[in-house]
Amino acid sequence: MIAVSIQAQRNGAAPGQDYVISGRVVDPRQLKPEGAVLMLGQPDGDTGFTSIPVPLDSKGAFTTPRRARGTYILEFVRTPHSSVKPATVVGFSVVTIDTADVTGVTVEVRPDFALTGRFRMESDNPKAEWPTYLSVTAYLALDGLPELNSRIADGAPGGRFVLRNAFGPRVLRCGYALAPGSKWWPSRVTLDGVDVTNVPTDFSAHPDGQLEVVFTQRPARIAGTVVDARRQPVFAPWIVAVSANGRLWQKWATTSQVSQGNTTGRFSFSVLPGAYLVAAVSQRTVDSWHPARDQVLRYARAGVPVEVKDGQPTTVTLTVQGSR
Repeated sequence: MIAVSIQAQRNGAAPGQDYVISGRVVDPRQLKPEGAVLMLGQPDGDTGFTSIPVPLDSKGAFTTPRRARGTYILEFVRTPHSSVKPATVVGFSVVTIDTADVTGVTVEVRPDFALTGRFRMESDNPKAEWPTYLSVTAYLALDGLPELNSRIADGAPGGRFVLRNAFGPRVLRCGYALAPGSKWWPSRVTLDGVDVTNVPTDFSAHPDGQLEVVFTQRPARIAGTVVDARRQPVFAPWIVAVSANGRLWQKWATTSQVSQGNTTGRFSFSVLPGAYLVAAVSQRTVDSWHPARDQVLRYARAGVPVEVKDGQPTTVTLTVQGSR
């Protein structure tokens, strides 16, 4: 459930034009956010996000500059230019332009929210050292788009963190630095005991929820060897894996993986438990990890089905694609 209402009627317009988004910012609770500015944001490539201010009239009405078809983010931001107060999002809306102007959009001013979560470390070693650095970032997770519009949680004592005003459908991702000799892998995110690792969630709807970010020292793994049609090992192949669930064929999902085998075709990489499609292509198919990651679905969707269980390795022998 998205944190604000989106009411839109579409007006006819000729194909190939640019279009406007219009509507109002409303403040039904009379929160009157200080110095607030409406911002219009959009994806910029695979990792960027750019935004511009949109003027409001005395009644909170707005009309954006003309924009091409695509997905846009409207955010109402409190104290965006203050030197002593943080810029804080207090209103949020996602709007998609198709082939017409989008009118009647409502951006509602929302109360601040703060959801406290905790880290949980799963290990058979009670003396295992935690990572020396941990961070949590909430990204917008929209269909067909990469991770967008990050919101970084505040650190808190006792292995906790506080997520503030992260409106809209989001997934949580972690940054971390390991202590020497103590390896950890991000495992899953749970909300009230339910796995939401790859489930876009509006955390503002769960201010009293029990949020956990779990790390493990015993990750599930996919391992094996890549061979050619003569059953000979393949030199340094690329191995690609995606979830067998097509709903997770998204750039923001953690169920897509790329690894490179060694000189004898052997490989091993950690994954979340679940059902996967796994495939291998020759070293010549792509020249580096990033192109392989960009094309993971192209190669893996016709891959070998593999079922991976929690904390266990799953072994598979793959025949390199294109081998005869």
